[in-house]
Amino acid sequence: MVNLDKTLKIVILAVTKTYDRYCIAGMTEYGEWVRPLPPDHRFWPTYRYCDSAFITPGDVWEITDYVKYNDPQSPGHTEDIKILDYNSVNKCNELSNEQLCTFVERHLDDEQSLCDTLDANGRSLCLINADKIRKVVGENRVCFTINGNEYRNNTFKEGYPVTDLKWRSVFQHRSVRFDEFNQLYLCVGLARKEPNKDIYREYPMVISIITNPFVPYPQQYPD
Repeated sequence: MVNLDKTLKIVILAVTKTYDRYCIAGMTEYGEWVRPLPPDHRFWPTYRYCDSAFITPGDVWEITDYVKYNDPQSPGHTEDIKILDYNSVNKCNELSNEQLCTFVERHLDDEQSLCDTLDANGRSLCLINADKIRKVVGENRVCFTINGNEYRNNTFKEGYPVTDLKWRSVFQHRSVRFDEFNQLYLCVGLARKEPNKDIYREYPMVISIITNPFVPYPQQYPD
């Protein structure tokens, strides 16, 4: 459990589109999931730093002023913290892709943790090593295989929606053969319930795809 009495250092693992805003999630050096929320909203207003650089997986943040946050509508979101002041967040380091993959490999969740995440059973974030990823033709959605089991989602549309900002752009502008990568890591996360938008369950998405070799970032992200 995250110690609320000390400065928190997290490695960012996911930067994802959420309506007209953005959600960010990461892990501590001990493999504890953290979803930092900004002081004035549940979602971040931008995916850029003050110098216009992208916030990206592998960035390391130090957070000094924060509290635990409980979302009564979305009880699976147990990893939330609320940042109390924007100035209490500082980017202190940036991992290379090789360093990021090493960090990820050290903190992988197991398949039971994936199932618990998909069921919103006490958690809403999961990091897995995928054996295979299959993009659904014509959609920003993927299916994936872990330990020989294919996960295709149980919705009307096949696959899990991909909200990772980089990969939304990659899918728009080029075809990808996932079998050409040496390593494939997925972060699976749950969306929040939004009753005013007729969303009554915490549903799963692929919020980050981390690969080796590295796929470069686009110059800008799609809307």
